[in-house]
Amino acid sequence: MKKRRQKKKTNKFLKLKIMGFVGFSFLISLVALYFSPLGKDVQKIGKNVVESCAQKAHFNLERVVVEGHIRTKLNDLNAKLNLRQGMPIFEIDLEKEKQSVLELPWIKTVRIERHLPTQILISVTEKTPIAVWQNKKTYWPIDENGQAILDDKTLLKNVLLVVGEDAPEHTPELMALLNEYPDIASVTRSAVRVGKRRWNLYLNDAENGLEIRLPETGIKEALARLKKFKEEGDILNRDIKVIDLKLPDRLIVKSSGTMK
Repeated sequence: MKKRRQKKKTNKFLKLKIMGFVGFSFLISLVALYFSPLGKDVQKIGKNVVESCAQKAHFNLERVVVEGHIRTKLNDLNAKLNLRQGMPIFEIDLEKEKQSVLELPWIKTVRIERHLPTQILISVTEKTPIAVWQNKKTYWPIDENGQAILDDKTLLKNVLLVVGEDAPEHTPELMALLNEYPDIASVTRSAVRVGKRRWNLYLNDAENGLEIRLPETGIKEALARLKKFKEEGDILNRDIKVIDLKLPDRLIVKSSGTMK
């Protein structure tokens, strides 16, 4: 009895080895065929088989769902996609569609998934506008990386207006510093780059408000001084036109009367 059991185990193990060898040999043959001169034909045949099976299994595109878009219009997004209703869902090149969607001005990240049997899900995140750049007579939103968002069709309210040729790239740093002083940031309406070296802030009114002249370096220290003057003497609400903070050891103030 022991010999029979041992013989059966040996035969079973031998069969498994043979099956494994045959499977491995088949896989090697497929790989060799794939990279052979006939490889393209094999790929084409395989694609046709997959598409045929997908159609028979009703794996055809019926619905596209888009999530996360706020400023991106669906019409603009659909125009970028190479999708049509009824097409085999496995025929869709997800990476290619993703790169096309990333070309839209407001899109920051994209994730595209097949939800079998008939749906494509597109999830996007959009760039966050931190300011608006006035470049001559055109207004461009600026994202958190200091890059202009090439879309002037969207009206943005309650964001800082910045002016100057190199303003966008320096805006994130300025915003980060202003955010440390919310009492000043909340009344700052615009910021103008002067000589590609420093900023002038305009409080309360973007065109005719109180002008704060910041230094080239040590902006944080200058804002700290301004906060102190505000708390001690309510300097921001006086009849003053200009507060010059460019010199670290003195404060230069010009009233409305001295500006005439």
